[in-house]
Amino acid sequence: MIETRVNSGLGVKEPSVRLQEGAGASSIVVELPNFSGNQQDALNTLLKTGKLEFWDTGTSGGLQQGAAFDPSQYTQYNPGGKPLFTGNDLDPNALSVGQDPQTNAYLIQFQMKNNGASTRFGTFTANNVGHYLTVTLDRQVVTSPVINSAITGPGTIQGNFTQTQAQQTVNILKVGALPVALQQTSSEQISGTLGAETITHSILAGIIGLSIVALFMLLYYRLPGFLADIALVLYAVFTFAIFKMIGVTMSLAGIAGFILSIGMAVDANVLIFERVKEELRAGRLLASAIDIGWKRAWPSIRDSNISTMITCAVLYAFGSNFGATIIVGFATTLFLGVVISMFTAVVVTRTFLNLLVPTGVINHPALFGLPADVRPSVKVAARRNSTV
Repeated sequence: MIETRVNSGLGVKEPSVRLQEGAGASSIVVELPNFSGNQQDALNTLLKTGKLEFWDTGTSGGLQQGAAFDPSQYTQYNPGGKPLFTGNDLDPNALSVGQDPQTNAYLIQFQMKNNGASTRFGTFTANNVGHYLTVTLDRQVVTSPVINSAITGPGTIQGNFTQTQAQQTVNILKVGALPVALQQTSSEQISGTLGAETITHSILAGIIGLSIVALFMLLYYRLPGFLADIALVLYAVFTFAIFKMIGVTMSLAGIAGFILSIGMAVDANVLIFERVKEELRAGRLLASAIDIGWKRAWPSIRDSNISTMITCAVLYAFGSNFGATIIVGFATTLFLGVVISMFTAVVVTRTFLNLLVPTGVINHPALFGLPADVRPSVKVAARRNSTV
């Protein structure tokens, strides 16, 4: 549960969470790689038990946000001193962060599960119009609005949230409440487990590998290979930009997923170029060869990439359900890389070729690695004249 809280469901931060036996007590060690945020906010998110509860506090008035809540004062409205609804009654797929259209204040959007909780919640709000519905998190008041009408569908939890606080609360509610209360015993900052030297070697290996691939594409496919190299550079830029946006930790698993997706990008270009060369050998015009070659290559590219995406989905599901977050991170980075590689290989490279066709600068067969006697435009014209 702690791993899922840290990962926010993506599995790309790859925390290290393990049990540690001590003298007379057990503890949980949490290591957050590449952490650069507010340390206290992170600790608060991890230490919260995450018990969300809904209480009927009568008609006397709402409670102040942040105040400690004492259930014994409202037993006449809450039988047995127990909450009417809890976070377990919420549909985790319906939890999200929203904004009030009038004040732009951040709020939490929710909906009850369809296993009877939604009906009970609608009945309760319909029968208690005018009462205050107090929402607490770990017995601290989050909001205490008055019930104006029956709530039979989506609802909102409004509080003095920042966007980060609202998102952290949503993440906690999606995972569920911890079965025990946690306390911080120590905190320290340590260097990366891979070390600076290993990172340098990894970068060097990546540069060498990309250079060899780019050189092969340039020598074997000539001009299309050069355009594919440009698309490959754009692919790397797009991928790293998305990794930065979602906060991917470049661990060994993340690097492996990225490198595999590079192979998928090059593979798509190879299929397209070979099909185009086949059409040129058959005597088609260049523009027609590019169009037909792409159409013939697309089913193979589509099927191979979809197969990889299905594998990523299986790995993601397995890692999420069995706590192997390193698999989740690998599956996520590979999936993102495959999607971006399809875009750059199929759209970017093809667009470059189509832009150069009207200029006439790429009509020479040597630019495609073909013999000099292969001149598709002349052959097609001669064949048409003989037919006429």
